[in-house]
Amino acid sequence: MHINVLIYSSDLTAHEYKPSHPFKPVRARLMSELLNRYDLISEKNQRIIAPPLMDEELLYLFHAREYIELLKKGEKGEFSVEMFRAGLGLEDNPLFNAMFKYALEASSGTYHGAMMLYRGDARFVFNPFGGFHHAERDAAGGFCYINDMAVTIADLVRRGQRVACVDIDAHHGNGVQDAFYETDKVLTISLHESGETLYPGTGSEIEAGAKEGLGYNVNIPLRAGTDDEVCLIAFESVVPPLIESFRPDIVVANIGCDTHKDDPLAHLCLTSNGYKKMISIINDLSPKILALGSGGYNLFRTAALWALAWATFCGLQPRDLHSGIVGGMMYGPEVNAGQLDDPPYVVGGWEKEQCLIHVRRVVDFIKDTIFPLHEIKH
Repeated sequence: MHINVLIYSSDLTAHEYKPSHPFKPVRARLMSELLNRYDLISEKNQRIIAPPLMDEELLYLFHAREYIELLKKGEKGEFSVEMFRAGLGLEDNPLFNAMFKYALEASSGTYHGAMMLYRGDARFVFNPFGGFHHAERDAAGGFCYINDMAVTIADLVRRGQRVACVDIDAHHGNGVQDAFYETDKVLTISLHESGETLYPGTGSEIEAGAKEGLGYNVNIPLRAGTDDEVCLIAFESVVPPLIESFRPDIVVANIGCDTHKDDPLAHLCLTSNGYKKMISIINDLSPKILALGSGGYNLFRTAALWALAWATFCGLQPRDLHSGIVGGMMYGPEVNAGQLDDPPYVVGGWEKEQCLIHVRRVVDFIKDTIFPLHEIKH
C-alpha cells in the first residue's frame, strides 16, 4: 500500500511573525479545513503526523553554529549588530517570540518526512510548513530562518541518496542553490519569476553549477506576466527530461503558490490549471516525493492550491461535502470561497509575445548547454 502522509500540527498554525507580516502559518489550517470539506483526508492509506523535534546537530550539516546561536538569542528578545548582519530583525525576518522553536519545528516536519521516504514508510509526504529555500548558511532571508531543504537534502546525500529538487515557488531558491552548487549528487531545478523583477534577484539561466555540479543546477526564470501556457512550455520542455536522466531516489518538490495571478507579492499569472499540471507531472516522474508548502500570500488561494496538490499526489478528486450548506457562508464571504479550481486565464497581445520570446530563449539555452552534460538529445 502506498502511504501518503500529511505533516500537520495545530500548534504550528498558531505562530505569527507579526500581525502585518505577509507570511502566515495559519494557511495550513485553512488547507486542513478544505481537505476535510472536500473529502480528501479520509483514505485508509493516508496519515496525519505531528513529527518530533529533529536533532539540533543536523542543522550544522548546512548552517553555521554561530548563526544558530544568534537565532536562539533573538528568540529571547536579545539584539546585537551581529544579528542585523545575519538578516535578523529586518522587516522581512523580524525577531518574534518562539522564533527558533517555530523554525526548528517546521524544519523537523521536512526532515522526518524525508526519513519516512528513505526508510520506505511512505511514498508521498507533504509538509505545508516547510520550504524555506532562502535561508543561507549564516543568514536569514526572505522570511526564512532555517533552510529545512538544505539540511534535509544534505542528510539524504550523506545516506547515499540521489536527490532532485524541483522548486516551482515564484521566488528563486537561492539558499538551496548555494548549498549544492558544486555537487552532482543533487539536481536542483528552480522555476521562478526572473530576478530582474523579484526578490532575491538571482536565478539566471546561466547559473548552472560549478566544478562537479556543472549542469546540475538549472534555473528557469520567467518573465513577469507569464501565464499557464507559457510556464508549461518551459516546465514540460526541461523538467521531465532532466528528472528521467538523473533518476533520483527522492524528489523534493517545493510547491509554493505565489505564482498564482492573485498573489500580492509576485507578478506571475498562473492559475490552478497550470499549477495542477506541474504537480501531476512531478507525481508521474517521481518514485518518492517530499512536497513542501513554501510561499503563497493570498491565504485562501494558497490553501486551495495546496488542497488540489494533495488531491493530485494522492490520486483523488475533490468532492464538496458541504455544497449548499448555509449558502456556502460557513467558509467566509471571500469571492470564490469554497472553490478550489480557477477558470482559465490567458494573457494576450504584446505581453504574451514577450513572455513567449523570453521563455523560448531560456529553454533553448538549457537545451544547448545543460542537456548535453546529461547526454539528453533534443
